[in-house]
Amino acid sequence: MNKENIVKLSPIVLLAIAGSVFAMHYGASCMLWPTTWGRNSQSLWYLGFAGFFFTGLLLPFLGYFAVEKAGGPLFTIASRVGPGFAQTFGGFTVLLMGPFFVIPRMSAAAWDALSKIFALEGSPWIVVVIFTIVYYAITYWFIYVETNIVDKVSKILVPVLLVLELAIIFKALTNPLGVPGAPLYDQHPFAYGFVNGYQTMDLPAALMFAGIILADIAHRVKNHKPSVMHNLIKAGVTGFIILTIIEVGEFALGASTGATLADVDYAKLFATIVLIQWGKIGGAVFNVALVFAAMTTAIGLTAGTAQYFVDASHGKWKYQHIAIITLIVSTLISVCGLEQIITFTAPLLNMIYPPCIALVLFTVFATRYVGAMKGACYLTFLWGIVEAIRGYMAVGGIENGMQGLYNVIPFANSGFGWVIFFVIGAIVGHFIFKGPDASDNIDGNAAAV
Repeated sequence: MNKENIVKLSPIVLLAIAGSVFAMHYGASCMLWPTTWGRNSQSLWYLGFAGFFFTGLLLPFLGYFAVEKAGGPLFTIASRVGPGFAQTFGGFTVLLMGPFFVIPRMSAAAWDALSKIFALEGSPWIVVVIFTIVYYAITYWFIYVETNIVDKVSKILVPVLLVLELAIIFKALTNPLGVPGAPLYDQHPFAYGFVNGYQTMDLPAALMFAGIILADIAHRVKNHKPSVMHNLIKAGVTGFIILTIIEVGEFALGASTGATLADVDYAKLFATIVLIQWGKIGGAVFNVALVFAAMTTAIGLTAGTAQYFVDASHGKWKYQHIAIITLIVSTLISVCGLEQIITFTAPLLNMIYPPCIALVLFTVFATRYVGAMKGACYLTFLWGIVEAIRGYMAVGGIENGMQGLYNVIPFANSGFGWVIFFVIGAIVGHFIFKGPDASDNIDGNAAAV
């Protein structure tokens, strides 16, 4: 296929798509947590950001390359390991990132923000239910036509987020609340940022969001696949440049407080900074921004969940039907409250991130080593199960459960226990798993279009 035949979208359209990439990834977590990580890193915040950059930005960005190379989002990529893995790990990941955890977390965070604006804390449960239903009805309005998602998000939500965030960061950096000192933790700032970058869950999210972007671009270029992939990479690069600029600002914003706000974290830290800098009106604006940020992620994950099950069912299940079911389940779980959601499902997040890393790295850099990819995915998933069990032991009051095992596994106590399983799994898998090279299908699909 000659380059001359590629349909190149206009800069304005690409910027709109890039804005949607930024907004869906920004969400509530990326809006709030980097400020705390920057505050904790103090004068070495730039090293903390460097570590965060790899897991919170670079790996998710590579997820778009993986989707481009494999020719489809999460289900397509996971199918390279095998249909069973795609159905089990893929389905588990999508349900956790979708209606069982992250989507309900978005509406719960939005309710917490609005309840502070209108003094609705302690409202009867029916008020929370009504809000949640309205919240997800608006979410469905954004996503019910898959090819219209990008236009709606880029025209309505992206400008609000960018203007508010840039104003907050600019004022805080030009009028700092404190002087940064030594980091508020013992480990190296790079390792601290690297490990905390997992918490945003942007890598598995990228493997879901990319499907939305693919559908939008395909609609614009009349399903011309080389043009789809060409424009996907351009939009992804631009979107992550915007996201990187904002996240650098978030780290610097946190560090600019010094140790003056060392007793508050995450949403409370960000809200306190805004209240001090902008007063009560600024605090209300911040909470509005949080509502918008949470909704962009809810939109992306709902659409991504629906698209996954369309792919997994080979088109037998309808996109709109799955989206509605996803939002209904999210409503039921969301009314349980944000703290309960985080407490009972957060340990499961450790199960899905390392296999996603294996999927992306092998798909992008070592396409032909399918056996190695299979081994790395299986063993990192196994280690993730161990991490989840340990997390639930902590929830049950058993601190440092299985510490003997963690003392044996290299880097486990630093959050990198999966690395040894990645390496061993890749080596063993390369020799054990034989059969047709899945990369041939990838190359064949690329050649066919």
